Amino acid sequence: MKKIVIYIIASSLLSSVMTIAAYKKYAKEEALLFPSYGNSFEKTKLSSSNPSSLVSSSGLPDFTRVVEKTIHAVVNIKNYSKKYSNKLHFDPFDFFFGFPDDFGGRGKIPQKNDIPGLHGSGVLVSPDGYIVTNNHVIKDADKIEVTLSDQRTYRAKLIGTDTSTDIALLKINEKNLPFIYFSDSNKVQVGEWVLAIGNPFDLNSTVTAGIISAKNRSLGILRGETQAAIESFFQTDAAVNPGNSGGALVNTNGELIGINTAISSNSGNFIGYSFAAPSNLVAKVIQDIQKYGTVQRAYLGVRGMDLSKAEYLKAYNHEMHQNIKPQQGFLIGEVFERSGAYDAGLKKGDIIKSIDGKPIQNVADLSVIVGTKYPGEKVKVKIIRNGKMKFFNVTLKDSQGRTKIRKKEEITPSELLGATFSPLGKEYKKDFGIDYGIRIQEIRTGRLSAIGMEEGDIILSINGEKMRNPSDVDRVLKKYSGDVTIKSIKQNGQVYIAGFEMN
Repeated sequence: MKKIVIYIIASSLLSSVMTIAAYKKYAKEEALLFPSYGNSFEKTKLSSSNPSSLVSSSGLPDFTRVVEKTIHAVVNIKNYSKKYSNKLHFDPFDFFFGFPDDFGGRGKIPQKNDIPGLHGSGVLVSPDGYIVTNNHVIKDADKIEVTLSDQRTYRAKLIGTDTSTDIALLKINEKNLPFIYFSDSNKVQVGEWVLAIGNPFDLNSTVTAGIISAKNRSLGILRGETQAAIESFFQTDAAVNPGNSGGALVNTNGELIGINTAISSNSGNFIGYSFAAPSNLVAKVIQDIQKYGTVQRAYLGVRGMDLSKAEYLKAYNHEMHQNIKPQQGFLIGEVFERSGAYDAGLKKGDIIKSIDGKPIQNVADLSVIVGTKYPGEKVKVKIIRNGKMKFFNVTLKDSQGRTKIRKKEEITPSELLGATFSPLGKEYKKDFGIDYGIRIQEIRTGRLSAIGMEEGDIILSINGEKMRNPSDVDRVLKKYSGDVTIKSIKQNGQVYIAGFEMN
């Protein structure tokens, strides 16, 4: 039997084991929606559509009105990148991002760099040209080109990205554009009709229909990008194929409930299920990017495990001599000092059952609930401790233990790394035979932990520049906004080279 793999389509779970980060069905009443234009992104009310309009004279579903309302707000995105267009051979993984333009050449070297390597989709969310897409659609782009449904083409500006959710915000210079409103994804129900709109295989304006098959899916697909991954996907059987990444998942009112991100497949093509990031999480990300220049991420400050995973729980019970039964909830394995959970009194062994009255069935629930909060916000956490129910008021903090919202320019590059450093003592220099380097004194969730670095490792250089003092980290990183390469020595003496994207 072929192995089923989750593919990102343009296409950590630390939030599956570590939540230091946290990590309409059409209704008769009016629904609260997120208008995606302007600077405020305040909630507003829009009228619900009439469900009877979905049924044709033959009694079958008719989505023509929904499609007419939304299809022109979905765009084609081309990623022009030397990284993708200058390859000596065809990389099969690129297939899942949409065909490279030289696919027919089977590995011929392009004659010029101005050739798009990846194709994807995007959604206009304001009349003045703001576009939401997946981060992996525009990653490493030297130039981003957007084509509207009427074939007008624009050079897009990258406003900001968030690797934790795989979301990016673009902007084109145009006015009076068609756009889609955000719906409240908390109200989406399993079984309701949805439409996926995108540009599979670089074919413009393609629509497929299906239903919401499941909610709050955690797949682990963002684990390689960040240890603060937030995954709580909608699962749908609407057909999604390469090139659909960043496209719209809309409800029967023509409102955005998700951004299509991944498919479950053994070939790279759709065979049954696709996954979309929920609109509430997407809306929070783009609001933050527009207002603060970076996403404001709140952290609960605990590490643990999902109690719905029987195989993991069995191993835990065996190792810890416990007899916890499979159930809904999140078992705390560690509480981090200086975190909101630590200050509030949460302890190892507590089982989180709800936050602000919302049940925690699995890690995805915890991930998205905390992931849509801000540092400084208070949440009410219901836990089970030694068989007894308890409630705690927790003030969420950022990764640095702060409760204040800070703009991008207030955050130092070394903070993004998630570590503190100390000068290298004489004994280390002697032991390793080096005369430069800095030592990782403390490490938290961040770029360094995501690439496997640990406390005690010695950083020799960043992008080829030698590290002699902790201040060198910020001095060097301020020069770069793209790929960063770090050369280090592990505690066992092994030389370790790894990289990440600085954005």
